[in-house]
Amino acid sequence: MLTKSVIISELNKQLLRKLTYLKTNLKQAIESRNSDTKSSAGDKFETSREMAQIEIHKIEIEILKTQQFITDLFSKVTQLIITDKGAFLISIPFGKLILNDEKIFCISKNAPIAKHLITTKKNNNFFYNDMKYNIIGG
Repeated sequence: MLTKSVIISELNKQLLRKLTYLKTNLKQAIESRNSDTKSSAGDKFETSREMAQIEIHKIEIEILKTQQFITDLFSKVTQLIITDKGAFLISIPFGKLILNDEKIFCISKNAPIAKHLITTKKNNNFFYNDMKYNIIGG
């Protein structure tokens, strides 16, 4: 049986791994941009550096987003709701997480299905996208 603390711990591990990966990519992108030497084709050099800078910016945004996810994971109210279709962790919009062969959908409280999950009591059901969900626990 999965618990909220076990799921949050695994989610945190995955976010930290992603952060490490992104920081490595950022370092490599900066090194690549900085090692680019100016050639006689000046426009080509400038275009190459600008493309590298765009990539660096994308990685920096992804790092900030991941860091915010980590902060939100521990600072916001988190709910675990178990249905017959899988578990839902209402916290951050991470997506699907597989843990011990069980699917956990990590969604934000603003996700369309979250309202149904939060307001439906245990042993009751609701329909979402023409699919019936039965609340088992949470």
